[in-house]
Amino acid sequence: MVYAVGVSLYRILVRMKGITKIGLFDSGLGGLTVLQALEKRLPGVPKIYYGDTLHLPYGDKSDAAIISYSIKIVSFLQSEGCDLVVIACNSASAAAGKVLETEFPDLTFINVIDPVVTALADGPYKAVGLLGTRATVRSGAYPRKLKAMNPSINLCALATPLLVPLIEDGFVGSGIEFQVLKHYLDDPSLEGIEAVVPGCTHYPLLEDAASSLLEGVDWIDAPAIVAEAVALECKNPTREVSKTTFYLSDKTSSFMELAAKTFGIVADWTTKVLD
Repeated sequence: MVYAVGVSLYRILVRMKGITKIGLFDSGLGGLTVLQALEKRLPGVPKIYYGDTLHLPYGDKSDAAIISYSIKIVSFLQSEGCDLVVIACNSASAAAGKVLETEFPDLTFINVIDPVVTALADGPYKAVGLLGTRATVRSGAYPRKLKAMNPSINLCALATPLLVPLIEDGFVGSGIEFQVLKHYLDDPSLEGIEAVVPGCTHYPLLEDAASSLLEGVDWIDAPAIVAEAVALECKNPTREVSKTTFYLSDKTSSFMELAAKTFGIVADWTTKVLD
């Protein structure tokens, strides 16, 4: 009890002081959708992005593996001076979120699930579809958390494992994404939905394709919602543009080319394998 009170007090003091550096991590390209939203919302806060491409994709990994990867990454981000960490991956948020908060009590964490669930609970939709990885859907995190906040909303979660490799292999814009996405969106369980949640940080890159396939169904802007949640933790951030540092566990030319093509990121990606 004393420990819990001490941790809570420390976190309050950190919030009063303000966030000085934000760390983000994902298994690959997807977390850059969150980084992009953060750069727009909080350009003045330094950031570090870690893409664990060596273990891509997290969505097909066991919870134990995801937790192990995540602990090593957060330890690295903390050593680099990050005092707020965005778990920019739905699979890691679901599998490792609570563990990370326990392992690193002096850090502030924002996962990519809770802010979206809160927005849904306070929103107008009564029937919502979720597209997610196997790990995210298996966890049951979205329907469980949403039911606790607003039991009147029906959320149907659908595992869509082909979408991450499709995006990571650079097929967005090729036309293939329409066929694969249509296959999933035609699932009978999604009939009657009013909105779709991209339950993987890769999936916002499919917004244009989804919008053309879903008439009268809204697409939830999850990265913007998460960025707003992070902004609430930052005290008086400057509007001046600050530096973002990029790391990969396995640096490949194809990844860097895709990051440049998709997000306009031309940076010095440093290889950092975490033992």
